[in-house]
Amino acid sequence: MRRILGILTATTAIAAVLAPATAPSATAAPGRAAVDVFLADGATPVGSTVLHPGDKLVVKGRGFDPAANTSGFPLPVPPGVPHGTFIAFGAFAPHWKPSAGAPEAARATARSGVQWAMAPSALNRVPTAPFDFRRTIRQQWVPLHANGTFTAKLTLSTPKSIPANARWGVYTYGGAGSDNPAQELRIPVRYSTAPGPNTPAPPRRNLIWAYTPSFYRTVTGAAEGTVAGSDGATVDKAGRMSFELRSGSLRGGTGVLRFHGTVVAYTRFHLYEVALADPVLRVRGGHGVLSMRTSTTNMNGTDRLRRIDIADIDLRGAGADGKRAARVAFRPGISPEVLALLSTGTAAPLDLRLSAG
Repeated sequence: MRRILGILTATTAIAAVLAPATAPSATAAPGRAAVDVFLADGATPVGSTVLHPGDKLVVKGRGFDPAANTSGFPLPVPPGVPHGTFIAFGAFAPHWKPSAGAPEAARATARSGVQWAMAPSALNRVPTAPFDFRRTIRQQWVPLHANGTFTAKLTLSTPKSIPANARWGVYTYGGAGSDNPAQELRIPVRYSTAPGPNTPAPPRRNLIWAYTPSFYRTVTGAAEGTVAGSDGATVDKAGRMSFELRSGSLRGGTGVLRFHGTVVAYTRFHLYEVALADPVLRVRGGHGVLSMRTSTTNMNGTDRLRRIDIADIDLRGAGADGKRAARVAFRPGISPEVLALLSTGTAAPLDLRLSAG
């Protein structure tokens, strides 16, 4: 664990060095940056429509200088290269502008609600080694054209932590620590955190596991990163991963359980990004082996996955109702390296909840 903390703390130290006129528009002088916000069809102005988690918005920008924002964090965009512009849906504090010294905590977003407009020529100047920073940006990238226009599509979701007196809306501001008051725009949006017609149903929490007692705290603390679930997986406020049962059952302490869902743990700037996906638990006589699909490198997330055996699970005495946790012991040979380092020490117990969602 000391080694992984050393790697992730070093990562943190590096980072510290570092359309139609009828749509509602941010006030901007002719030729200056402005945005128009539309519903998912890209043509209907958002107006006073009440939106919910899972809804989509289309944001069309104009007047954004592709050559601007050349200073900011030295990662992931090198100094002198245009850092682009963030387009974000979120709950921002009244004092939110980076150019006015507002902290990052004033801008609450979820990853699906943020895109990054950057000129292709600038993106091509972002390095791919020793860390693939270009990949980091491509995950959220939309082209910023030479004429200063872009089109971004945002999927709305509720951030985990919301500042006091926050205001929902679509915001734009300089990317990667670049301060540019001319690009700090806000479009108010009416948003309800209540489920709507496009809100995904929450997955059943059939396999619940924190990995290690310190896994979540290490990634979100020392590495200033995030652990997030999707497609059948969630991560709760205590940092426990959960996966939904896809098929299988246990009879007499024997059987195969197949779960689905993807959890991605990544540091700030995605210097390290590791996925854990689609657990399979093979059990015989109360003894199980848990396998998962994991990243093939320390930095490629879900780009490429392969299945490995992660841990031995002792289900003897553990219930299928989540009231008695199963003992877990990591297996040797876990990869990639960052995941192996995070697997040192004691494994967290694992809960199976097969009789209820």
